[in-house]
Amino acid sequence: MPDIKIGQYDLFQVIKVDVAHYLIKNKHATLELKKEEATKELTVGESIDVFLYIDHSKGIAATMKTPKIDIFNADWVEVVEKKEGLGAFVDIGLNKDMLVSKDDLPHLKKAWPAIGGKLFCYLKVSRNQMVARPVSRFRMREFIKPEEPLTVGENYDAFVFSLADEGVVLFTPMGHEVFVYYKHLRKDYQLGASVDVKITVEKDPLHYNGTLIEQKELMLEEDAQRIYDYLKSQGSMPFTDKSDPTAIFNTFHMSKSAFKRALGRLYKEELVTLEEDRTVLKEKPL
Repeated sequence: MPDIKIGQYDLFQVIKVDVAHYLIKNKHATLELKKEEATKELTVGESIDVFLYIDHSKGIAATMKTPKIDIFNADWVEVVEKKEGLGAFVDIGLNKDMLVSKDDLPHLKKAWPAIGGKLFCYLKVSRNQMVARPVSRFRMREFIKPEEPLTVGENYDAFVFSLADEGVVLFTPMGHEVFVYYKHLRKDYQLGASVDVKITVEKDPLHYNGTLIEQKELMLEEDAQRIYDYLKSQGSMPFTDKSDPTAIFNTFHMSKSAFKRALGRLYKEELVTLEEDRTVLKEKPL
């Protein structure tokens, strides 16, 4: 159908009002507007703006409702479904949820967004297909720019935006970018996950470093429990306060200094025996 604008708004004239409404543009482009897609009573001859999208049957559908995103505008949209071999579907405010292709998601499926996760997307139209495509990290400023800086030492809500070689990239809902190195994590995160990040460094008003580890005093309890749980399942472990930092991080997701503090806590409470090349659990509940 020539001369119509899919993925955006277009002006049509109402030519019939019935169980379904019918619209026309330039005397030859005719579309059906289902009654539930109208946001007001219509009259024949009236000109209206409608949003055009590709529906489940790969046909062109019209609506007077306002989608959360279009081909020009991006926003945070919620993941509502995942399908093996396809990708994730996001709610954009229309009757049809839009696919985020597996090609635009991490290679590792465990890093795919969970239901309820938030992705920052826009609509992409190609031939008879329409998908939601995540905005790249370096295009975020085209769509969202924060008005106020963040405060070092304060905690903020953010979403996991992407997974990098050295850490994870977060964005606040307002558009601040926060990088968290893996040494400042305690678990693996999925794309789109909502997190509470503490700001540690301000690089400029738009870019920050942060941590997803709690205060050291609180974290000691969690770290000690993590090691203790591991020992309960194994009986002993080939780790001591002299073990390789990389091996410690790969197993416990904590730095060597955090590991030593937690191990010292377990030893002080007489829960473990420290040997030259291993740590052994004592039979005493934590």
